[in-house]
Amino acid sequence: MRVGFLAVALLVVVSVAVLLPNHPAGRDPAEDAGVFFYAAQRLLDGGAPYRDIWDHKPPGVYFVDAAGLILGGRIGVWLVQLACLVTAVLLGYRALRRAFGPTAAFVGSLAWLVALPRLFLEYGQTSFVEFYALPLQFGALLLLRDTRALTRSRAVAIGVLGGAAFLLKPTLVGIWIAIALILILQQRGRAVAPVAAMTVGALVSLAIVVAWAAVRGVLGEMVDQALVYNRVYSAFAPVSERVDAVLLGLRLTLPSGLAVVAVGAWVYALVRRRFAPTLVGVALAAFPIEIGLSTWGRGYHYYFIAWLPSMAILVAFAVSEARRVAPAQLVRPALVIAVLVMSVLPAFLVARLALATDAGRFSSAAAYVAANTRPTDTVLVWGSHAEVLFLAERRSPSRYVYQYAALSTRGYATPARVAEFLADLQRARPALILDASRESFVTPPLDLAGLRAWVSPEAQYAPLPELEDVVKFIEGTYERAGTEPATGWPVWRLKAP
Repeated sequence: MRVGFLAVALLVVVSVAVLLPNHPAGRDPAEDAGVFFYAAQRLLDGGAPYRDIWDHKPPGVYFVDAAGLILGGRIGVWLVQLACLVTAVLLGYRALRRAFGPTAAFVGSLAWLVALPRLFLEYGQTSFVEFYALPLQFGALLLLRDTRALTRSRAVAIGVLGGAAFLLKPTLVGIWIAIALILILQQRGRAVAPVAAMTVGALVSLAIVVAWAAVRGVLGEMVDQALVYNRVYSAFAPVSERVDAVLLGLRLTLPSGLAVVAVGAWVYALVRRRFAPTLVGVALAAFPIEIGLSTWGRGYHYYFIAWLPSMAILVAFAVSEARRVAPAQLVRPALVIAVLVMSVLPAFLVARLALATDAGRFSSAAAYVAANTRPTDTVLVWGSHAEVLFLAERRSPSRYVYQYAALSTRGYATPARVAEFLADLQRARPALILDASRESFVTPPLDLAGLRAWVSPEAQYAPLPELEDVVKFIEGTYERAGTEPATGWPVWRLKAP
């Protein structure tokens, strides 16, 4: 019992250490986090995602971040992240211990935990949906236990967690697909009842959010932005980029040794036909599914966080097999050395990032905006840096708080959306416009000549001709007023009447 307590305590300490570089002190929010924080704050102010801010994530992340903002602003979000990580570690350790024993559970848990920093830390303060899904994934694995003894209530609970994961991001359901497949393979006809129960549980989670969206009048917009847009967006990724994304994920999980052990254990289990305990079968199915789902886009580092639960199972399985077939006097020192070696590079990375702070450029830009506008003024950031609006506590004049996705994605952007954006600017007349295009994702410069000459570096984005009307309105109604000192972004103010 004492050894188990010490193992859990060490895992919790490592969890805190891993998350220290994500603390907001001395750090600006990451670009995506800025959008989520802004949307969460609008939600708390009585607004609604999709209607008051265009974004293509399902609503889960906005609710999670809103809870953190209530708890204590950006620090509150960090505390919610810490609670998610510690919960994931505890649930995962318990699930692995039940299947493989305490030693294998500890090594498997530590292996995924020390692989995590390279996947999400080098962005500023982050708020990634893949991170919030970890306790849901490990919770489902803990509830599963054995397919032959899966009760209806646990099957429903597994489905509820799967529905919650879908509401964070539809591509985070690999674990649940794998569980359903293993149930069908092992139980055949008897799998109908538990799979149906899982489906009911998932529908419960989805029904709650659908009801909320319907009451707020944003159901159609939610479906359009979170499902239709993502279908269009994902279609642009060629096979070569998807393969590169897989190789990137393996490379990022290589320094801790996780990739080598997990892939090796996956091949070993298939070759030796070792499918027990149940979690091994789930991992064998889930790992390739998660790999495929993680390529459903651009292959950003944090997409591969979804791999970690399956990889943790495979590492724990490898440890249990080593202890089964090799002499204990060889395995024990080998495991100690392996644990130390896999922790070295992640420890250096976490220490470096924990001691570093960013330049605070976006915080400075937010301070500039706050000092030069009134709380009731709207401010347009031309580009994709909504974190400036969140930090400055100012609102965008339009729901298009960042413009490239909604207004430039081929197959999705329409003249009607550009016209809506222009009408918003004409009606709200933002007091200040910051041109952040030079360091924003695929955003043309805010001048007519630059817009006409600009070519997107990404094939799936192309500004519509109607965007010229937006730039003409800005050039006709606003005048250049220097630059924001910290970022060097051009500033536009309303012309004197």
